[in-house]
Amino acid sequence: MSDFRPLHEWNGPPGALVAWRPTTDTWTTVRNAPVSPVPPSHEQEQHLRAYRACERQQSEMARLLIVTWQEPGVCDVRTMTQVLTAYLQRHDTYHSWFQEQDDVIQRRLVQEPGSLRLEAVELGIASADDWQAHVASTPSPFDWDCFRFGIIQRPDSFTCFASIDHLHTDGSVAPVVWNGIQREYHARVNGDAPASGLSRASYLDYCAAQRQRTAMLTLADPAVDGWIQALQAEGGHLPRTPLDLGDVPQRSPAEHVTMDLLDAPAADRFDAACRDVGARGLGGVLACTALAERALLGTQRFGAVTPTTTRKTAEQFRMAGWCMGVVPIRLDIADASFRELAAAAQRCFDERRPLADVPIERVFELARDVPGIDHAGGGAVMVSYMDTSLPPFTRKITGPWHAALGQVFINPGLAGQVALWFLRTPRGLGVSAAYPATATARASVAMYLHAIREACLRAT
Repeated sequence: MSDFRPLHEWNGPPGALVAWRPTTDTWTTVRNAPVSPVPPSHEQEQHLRAYRACERQQSEMARLLIVTWQEPGVCDVRTMTQVLTAYLQRHDTYHSWFQEQDDVIQRRLVQEPGSLRLEAVELGIASADDWQAHVASTPSPFDWDCFRFGIIQRPDSFTCFASIDHLHTDGSVAPVVWNGIQREYHARVNGDAPASGLSRASYLDYCAAQRQRTAMLTLADPAVDGWIQALQAEGGHLPRTPLDLGDVPQRSPAEHVTMDLLDAPAADRFDAACRDVGARGLGGVLACTALAERALLGTQRFGAVTPTTTRKTAEQFRMAGWCMGVVPIRLDIADASFRELAAAAQRCFDERRPLADVPIERVFELARDVPGIDHAGGGAVMVSYMDTSLPPFTRKITGPWHAALGQVFINPGLAGQVALWFLRTPRGLGVSAAYPATATARASVAMYLHAIREACLRAT
């Protein structure tokens, strides 16, 4: 994996654009799919409702995860058609589409996934701008085909891409799933045995189990109580950034910036410094983020949420779908050192990890009568950390991924708070930030990232 970047930063050379789209018979199958008793997951329902809110306000939503990688030679279109069709058939999240009925979101489920098929369509020569427009027009999450696969063919190489609405995937597993597409293509082209033989879990089963579990929750549940205490500690809402973001409209367009923090040798030393105090990389980047806030603003407490997967088994890590929760982090930072904060941050995450299995939307439902809880919600400051040397990634995945210049992009969206994505790869540690598109926020985040880099360097 390389840097996590906004869509407009992709600037590959022009080439012949080929896209894979559902066949006419597939559309007949999809439209006739009956209503399923399995509701959307909490993540999916929140996403669909957020999309409708953006639609009503004519705002764009950051909803696409876009992966690109490079391949040599000329694409075998017939083989790629087989690979992508098989991909849709074997991952059951793609067998569903959603509709609203009296404010209830219903799932419609294809009963014969083997009838789902894609076909290649040649769309002519495309520039980088043309490709970006093609990807940005990926249908909405209320459309079944809220995904796009394609290539850009050049004389001696081609770019593969997949644009999938967040409804069907999350960042923790996207490179794993799409690397599977790459490996399956290579296996078929070379005449080898199919590479997709490993078993995978059902996302439909995941959704059903999640809803069954959360339906039984009460305020007495330890994880729900933990969430309420975390919200009350922040004044009744999710953590908010202390940075000055300027005059931010209710739904502000987001800007993005990416910065290298540590090269490979320094990142190795950073990892060692974390291990010395019983922390992992996540604890270290949380500590450095807290130290940056203290250095810039003199804050005495640090709050954020950090996303983590809710997948439990190896089979779940091989399935497509959205399986993410968040953990609230709160640290007293006063005069603490990096070592103290890294250890405290890791303990906080590990102790509160069970809270990720309780969707915050369900907590707000249960806490509707709890005094002091801000049910209006609002965004939270987010700190995400991913290390491509750790499971679910393996050398069999990350090696070819980096060799193929794999990258992940997102489409433009909205931002009311600050989001940080830290990424540890063989080339070091980097960070991408999203923030409201105001001049004040731009200046604040620039200083913030430089302060984070200084904290990371001092830790090494």
